[in-house]
Amino acid sequence: TTTTTTTATTAVEEAHLLLEELRTVVTRLEDLARRVRRAASRDRDDDENEHENENDSPRFLRLDERDEGDAVEWLRRIAELVASSERKAGRLSRRSRRGRGGGEGRNGNGHGPEKGNYGNNDIPPEGEEGRRRRQHEEEMALPYLSLFEFFCEKNVLALVVNIVTGAAFADDASPSVRLLPPLSIATQSIQSVSILVQNVSRPTTLYYLLSNNRVNDLIDLPLRLYQRAAWREGAEAGELTTHFVSFLKSLAMRVNRETLQFFLSFPRTNEKEEVEEEKEEKRDDDEKPLGDADDVDGETKKEAMKSKTVSEGTSTSRRP
Repeated sequence: TTTTTTTATTAVEEAHLLLEELRTVVTRLEDLARRVRRAASRDRDDDENEHENENDSPRFLRLDERDEGDAVEWLRRIAELVASSERKAGRLSRRSRRGRGGGEGRNGNGHGPEKGNYGNNDIPPEGEEGRRRRQHEEEMALPYLSLFEFFCEKNVLALVVNIVTGAAFADDASPSVRLLPPLSIATQSIQSVSILVQNVSRPTTLYYLLSNNRVNDLIDLPLRLYQRAAWREGAEAGELTTHFVSFLKSLAMRVNRETLQFFLSFPRTNEKEEVEEEKEEKRDDDEKPLGDADDVDGETKKEAMKSKTVSEGTSTSRRP
């Protein structure tokens, strides 16, 4: 019991330290994003003055080397903290579920209970020791889950995706200039999301990541704008493209019967209404009374016969 209590205390302390580090890293990244956004408005004004005749001109944000390096490290650390703590919580939860059958009641060979020893259910009683172990593992999992809960509460996934897509620096007042993060930050942002998608172990965690529309925003990453911005500055966007392809592969590896729904696109309400209207119009055309068509054909035939009669009468009157 003493060992169990010591282990639980150690797990709580470790999870608490990890959570504090995650809070610090997220706060710093948010502060940097706000500071960069303010600076981006000045950069946007300068770019509009220098390139008045150019529309939809992508530009990389101007960050000093220290801020750029810090942002890359924070993005990497966020993914590591959330993924590692979530996997620990998932491992403890699975052990707890397996332990509900208890370790007691096994036969001498260690192959499970002997048939008939436990009544009709053939399931051994959990026993006091098994219940304590299960409760201990469940309590150990909770502190690690708090990191992912904080990740969801602060909507960190949206922050990361908005940074890489440039939405975090967009300004409706100046739509002609598109500001993008430096290639190193964009590359690490994609890699961080890939780490989360690949390494989470609990189904509910994966469902949250995939059901969040931010993943769809990342799938629509404007690679064309990155390539144009890199071409302007003589840079190379090949590494960014490589990590983006790896991200798509990690999503493909997660497709199964439960997650397929998150990868399908369904028509919006107005699109459904348009489709229904088109079907209704087609149905009306198909169900149109044949008499109308017969009347039209009859009128056409009458006109043709009249023209033929007039023509024949004219020809007859001209005969010698």
